[in-house]
Amino acid sequence: MSYFFIINPNAGRRYGNIRERIERFFSGRKLKFEIEFTRQREHASELSSRAAMNGFSRIVAAGGDGTIREAAIPLIGKSAALGILPCGSGNGLARNLYIPLDFDTALEGLVKWEPRKVDAGLADGRPFFCAAGAGLDAEVAHDFNSLSGRRGILPYVWHAARRVLAYQPAPVTVSIDGVRMELLALVNAVLNGVQYGGGARMAPGAYLDDGLLDFVSVKKTSLPRLLAAVPALFGGSLDKRADIYTTRQGKIIELDCAGGTWYHLDGEDFYSQDGKIKFTVLPSALNVIAPKPSLQDR
Repeated sequence: MSYFFIINPNAGRRYGNIRERIERFFSGRKLKFEIEFTRQREHASELSSRAAMNGFSRIVAAGGDGTIREAAIPLIGKSAALGILPCGSGNGLARNLYIPLDFDTALEGLVKWEPRKVDAGLADGRPFFCAAGAGLDAEVAHDFNSLSGRRGILPYVWHAARRVLAYQPAPVTVSIDGVRMELLALVNAVLNGVQYGGGARMAPGAYLDDGLLDFVSVKKTSLPRLLAAVPALFGGSLDKRADIYTTRQGKIIELDCAGGTWYHLDGEDFYSQDGKIKFTVLPSALNVIAPKPSLQDR
C-alpha cells in the first residue's frame, strides 16, 4: 500500500503542522508515503495525476472541498483511491462520506477503511463530487473565494447573510430528464449527496452512489421564513418545507439562466457566458477511502 499526500498549506494554518502529524503517524509503519504541498489553484490535480501515474494506490487530499475536488478529478475511472483529511470550512464531501472531521481519526481511517465507489457529477464537462449550483450560493462562493485574508465558516456566513438581503433572483428554466420547469429562486442547486457543506443537509434523499443527481430549489421569500427553515436545513427535513423547497432527481439536469452567470462546483466558482449549464452523472466513477455507511445512513 502506498500513500501520496496533497496538502493545501492554507489549511495547515488552522490545523497545525499537517506534515508533522502525518509523518508521526506513519513512522514505523511499513507503508510507502510521500507528501507535497499545493502552490496555486489546480496544482492539486497536477500532483494527483502524477502520483497515479507513478503507481501510488491511495492519494490523499488534506484541505477543503476545492482541494479535494482537484485531487479527485484525475482519479475518475482509475483504480487509485482518494483519501480525505478534512481541513476546510464546509467539508461537504467528507460529511457525505461520514468521514470523521477530527483530523487524527480521519488519518487512522486511511489505513483501516476499504475503498468504495461513488458517483461523480459533470457540469459542462467539469467534474464535481458533492454539490454544484447557480444562484445565491454561487455568488457567495465567488465572494468567499475572493477573500485574501481570514477564511472559515464565519466569513462564509457573513457573506451569505449580506447577499441574501440584497439578492434578486432571475428567472431560470430547468430541464430534468426532459421535464421542464420555470423557476424564480434564491438557490438552484445540483447535488450528488445529502450534504451541501457545513452540516447543511440540502438534499435529504440523495446518495453518492445511486447513479442520480438531485436538483433542489429554494424560493425567494421573506427573511423570517428563511430563518424559520434553518433548523430543517441542518436537521435533514428541508424536503418537508414544500412552501419554499422543490426537489427532483434525474440523470441529466440543464439550467438556462438566460445570460452570463456565476456557478460553483464544490465551492469553486466558475463563470458561464451564455448562462446555460448541463449537469450529467458518472455512476461509480471514483474510488474513495471511507467508512462503510450503516443502514441508518442509507
